[in-house]
Amino acid sequence: MLQSTIQPTHAPASSPLFNAINDTTLLDRSVEEVFALMLGSPVTVSDTGIAPTNIPITLTAVIGLAGAVSGAYSVVVNEAAAKQIAAAMLGIEVESLDDTVYDALGEITNILAGAWKSKIDSLHAACLLSVPTVVTGTHYDIHKKSSSFRLSRSYRFNDSSFTISIYGEQP
Repeated sequence: MLQSTIQPTHAPASSPLFNAINDTTLLDRSVEEVFALMLGSPVTVSDTGIAPTNIPITLTAVIGLAGAVSGAYSVVVNEAAAKQIAAAMLGIEVESLDDTVYDALGEITNILAGAWKSKIDSLHAACLLSVPTVVTGTHYDIHKKSSSFRLSRSYRFNDSSFTISIYGEQP
């Protein structure tokens, strides 16, 4: 089941920051709040994940993390989910992938990352977020430096799924 995975590699598991980062309850609450407020849509945890290598057209929005944690927060969706997110955020019908969809996906990822880090006291003011980058294509892989933590969690909204991954290092 891909419902959630936590993969510590060399960070001390007893660190309060490490424990908070890997707390799926905090991630779940931030996702639920953002989707309810921004999209008017409930979300549920899903056992079906989205990975860039298992569907034809994939979009991945990435936000860099710097400060108390150095790493990235990413949201992976398929084309249909990206269009649904853009349509719900903007209140318009979306028929094709274009800059509107990319901007909406980048913005929702930025909001999700900000909501998540605001739930962790030691990250709230001590972790900066980068401008979102959206990658789109077919069957691509994302390569990253090894991480001391990685949290992946998948969600469903309406009839679409998306996967959030948070990974990085504690300085």
